[in-house]
Amino acid sequence: MEAERNGRLTVVQVVNGFGIGGGEKKLLELIRRLDRDRFRNVVVSVGQSGPLEDQFREAAEATYILPKKRALDLSLPKKLAEVAQQEHADLMMTTLFYADVVGAASTYIYKPKGLISWEVITQPLGPKHKLAYRLLAPRFDVVVAVSNSIWPMILNDRSQRREQVRTIYYGVDLDVFRPGARPELRRQWFGEDDVLVFGTVARLTVQKGHTYLLDALPRILSELPRARFVFVGDGPLRASLQDKAEQLGVAHAVKFLGSRSDVPELLHGFDVFVLPSLWEGLPNVVLEAMATGLPVVATAVEGTVEAVVNGETGILVPSKEPEPLAEAILRMGRDAELRARMGQASRERVEDHFSLEGQVRAFEELYEELAQKES
Repeated sequence: MEAERNGRLTVVQVVNGFGIGGGEKKLLELIRRLDRDRFRNVVVSVGQSGPLEDQFREAAEATYILPKKRALDLSLPKKLAEVAQQEHADLMMTTLFYADVVGAASTYIYKPKGLISWEVITQPLGPKHKLAYRLLAPRFDVVVAVSNSIWPMILNDRSQRREQVRTIYYGVDLDVFRPGARPELRRQWFGEDDVLVFGTVARLTVQKGHTYLLDALPRILSELPRARFVFVGDGPLRASLQDKAEQLGVAHAVKFLGSRSDVPELLHGFDVFVLPSLWEGLPNVVLEAMATGLPVVATAVEGTVEAVVNGETGILVPSKEPEPLAEAILRMGRDAELRARMGQASRERVEDHFSLEGQVRAFEELYEELAQKES
């Protein structure tokens, strides 16, 4: 087989689909960076295509889409097993719930040397999800957590054994996300130069807490009139958030940019990065902002507290509480020295602990470790 002829390990990467979610993007980034002299990546979507299909096809050496014909398509595990066998898979890694289920079930037919689940979700699991994971937990050899904070969910809700779980932090491409300034962006956004821009990059969903940030704006603007806010991202709450900004009388200070592909450049227009999430696994965008040299104001939830060092790289506040959020933003806005000091510390922390190079190396070591197991 090819993997034996050239000495490479074949890794079948299974994902729900080729949408533009965080899990899909991080998987694509990982596949692009894995050493092609040592690993051969085969990507399988168990259900749907999506905007990232072409990029996955370019990054992987083989790509399959197994269409999902119903909510629970019982034919998919067999089809996936056939692909794994055809490709002589040494390892399989699954990303996101449906891929976890189909991947685990497929190993009853074809069992590679190692089955890995990359756990990137943090919200509480529903009863059906818990049941599925508990039934299939014995099939997984390793569950990779993106932060230590989600271990309780993996151990309790997924019923994995502690020795099967390990943390591999998300990594940031330090060449793509690096300090810089583009003051022309504030003129483009607000038609003014003398403003302080507090920006966030996140889908406009309940999880990300934009509504609490808007609730904080009347006080912030009354005490810091030159504060301005940029929301990058789209989602189901966009219309209601725009309406709320109008109702609060703060719409003049808020710019909704929608979904954008030029986030590294947009971050150069921010003075401070803000993320008022209700929960997070490990917010990759916070790491990207820190790599850009931005200080952070964020809620003290799950993985965020592992990225942001309160008082050193940013300020952490309780979730769902506009007043502490306003206080933190005002403190940042009034103190240029504080912003500069925390911004520099942010870059240094990402360099030391959250580089993409380190993340990829950790996965490569895991793959080789599992491939050496006896079948």
